[in-house]
Amino acid sequence: MVYSDALRDHFEQPRHVGAFDDGAEDVGTGMAGSAQTGGVLRMQLRVDETGVITDTCFKAYGPPALIAAGSWLAETIRGGVLEQAAAVTHKQLVSALSLPPARQHCALMAEEAIQAAIQDYKDKQRIHI
Repeated sequence: MVYSDALRDHFEQPRHVGAFDDGAEDVGTGMAGSAQTGGVLRMQLRVDETGVITDTCFKAYGPPALIAAGSWLAETIRGGVLEQAAAVTHKQLVSALSLPPARQHCALMAEEAIQAAIQDYKDKQRIHI
């Protein structure tokens, strides 16, 4: 499979790999996928009291496109606000990484993981919008 330069860059040099404390009040954690289906993505974000995403990290198990998707997403939402992160779609990710059709499900998993992380953070803060 031929991958774009952007995808190869994020796969070979992933940004923000790691983990935060799941129990921290300022951290939201989201998971998508399953080991049985060949890919798991865990996204985390740390949010300050003004709603700015001050830090992000991810862990991924799966194909290069999934690792690149986690890296791109962690890089993209860092420094923004929750509303901006919630607005990121799989289509933006497909475009940014030039994902081939056979790997576009990785972008869907990334979108699902960030939505779950945002919801986890809001649940901890008791924010219901």
